[in-house]
Amino acid sequence: MVADDAAQRPAPLRTPRRLLTGVVVAGGVVVIAAAAIGFGGRATDSAAAPQGLPPATAKVTEGTLTQTEQVGGLISYGEPVALVSQQTAGTVTWVAAPGATIGLGKPIYRTDGKPTVLIHGTVPAYRTLREGTTGQDVQQLEQSLHDLGYTKVVVDGHYDATTVAAVKDWQQKLGWQPTGEVSPQQVFVHDGDIRVALPAVVAGSHLGAEPNQQVLTYSGITPVVTVPLDVAKQHLVHKDDPTTITLPDGSTLDGVVTSVGNVAQTIDDGKTHFVTVIVSIKDKDALGGGYDSAPVSLTITSGVKQNVLIVPITALVASPDGGYAVEVVTGDKASFVKVTTGMFAQGKVEISGDGIGPGTPVGVAT
Repeated sequence: MVADDAAQRPAPLRTPRRLLTGVVVAGGVVVIAAAAIGFGGRATDSAAAPQGLPPATAKVTEGTLTQTEQVGGLISYGEPVALVSQQTAGTVTWVAAPGATIGLGKPIYRTDGKPTVLIHGTVPAYRTLREGTTGQDVQQLEQSLHDLGYTKVVVDGHYDATTVAAVKDWQQKLGWQPTGEVSPQQVFVHDGDIRVALPAVVAGSHLGAEPNQQVLTYSGITPVVTVPLDVAKQHLVHKDDPTTITLPDGSTLDGVVTSVGNVAQTIDDGKTHFVTVIVSIKDKDALGGGYDSAPVSLTITSGVKQNVLIVPITALVASPDGGYAVEVVTGDKASFVKVTTGMFAQGKVEISGDGIGPGTPVGVAT
């Protein structure tokens, strides 16, 4: 009986369809949603041979794969931070303008006509320094005085008579009463020069007894690129990743990721969460002027694999027992070989498998 014979015969082998229902590239990570229709009517330890040859082939190559992430950012001078006044009384008579660079010994703002000036260091001004005082805060004051030309001052953290004499001369030049003592109201300490971002008060504002009165915001003086990176992509970007920065005029600069924030922030819509990534510019002189707050695009290299076997993503076929295979063509025959996948990037994928090497022809979807 024909019907009975047909019912007992094994189904003919079928070429598996490369049914890639979705290929989504997100920051160099490729997610393949594949619907496999098996490798035929039987299963073996290795993938079964397909019928015929694939419609198109590509050769396995050996080379380098590079994962990149495209993001947008702004040229800035870093995240502005608040400068808080130590004065508990008086009237603000002057504040440095936005964009002004404040160097060592230069005034940042004035209260009742008297300046608060910048000195270099890491210990905030928290006490009045006078003869006999010792400590790191004394040492950073002495170093600043020495750098301002008071070379007789010994930078040893001991506020001695030589320091007093230098301070009196310095105070007189700045318009202070030459007491030889330095109060927290007279200096602001930072580890380098600063750039004024925005004033928080205007001339004529009164300072009172309330703590933490903000006078202005400031940043460093070195231009960087600030990137609000979606938290979903945070794991793709790392400190020291190289970047290519594309300026509004189309020119490019090399950069490197110097920090990746670990505290998520939320945009006003309440739905978008991001961390701040800072990218330094290698050749700052090449940047030129006029780019403050300019939007830029960045290509961040998030991963590199060298000397690996590479095929187009369309060479992958989903295996019925999990994982992937490629269709290896040898002369007029083809067979499926299971492969282990590695990095996905730029429409290609790293693979390894038995008998696969540079030049091996594999089938690809058309």
